[in-house]
Amino acid sequence: MEAPPQRGPQHDALDVFLGEGTASGVSFGGTDQADDPRANGQSSTSNHRAFWHTGNFFMVQDERAMIAGAPFDTLSIMGVDPGPGDYFSRGFENHGFYRDYRLTVDGNVWQLHGETERATIAFSEDNRRQAIHWEWMPDGHWLPLCDRVAIRID
Repeated sequence: MEAPPQRGPQHDALDVFLGEGTASGVSFGGTDQADDPRANGQSSTSNHRAFWHTGNFFMVQDERAMIAGAPFDTLSIMGVDPGPGDYFSRGFENHGFYRDYRLTVDGNVWQLHGETERATIAFSEDNRRQAIHWEWMPDGHWLPLCDRVAIRID
């Protein structure tokens, strides 16, 4: 029988994502990025909330976004893989896609590493502001996907 995971400081570090917030920015993915990767950006806004699932081992983040007037909703589960001790996130979105990410942290900067998407999230000292930069790899090289600023409102 497998021993149950133990909750520890790595779980506590995910607390930076807790709470409710809003975000706004510009989305570039899906636009013509051939000549200028930041051309034709479309505005995006969102509301999100993150909370610990029962047991406090997995964080759930629910985000409801509008990009150029169209819904883009994601549900993410974050946690710590008890084997290697790595952070992970699995995201599901309303268009039917899901993504797996490995997370790393260095001070106030978290990075998500995926096969075709990656992000850098820089938290302010008080953890109430996030500067978020996403990239994607549609044709074998990284391009800007979106730039956003999230503000914690609770």
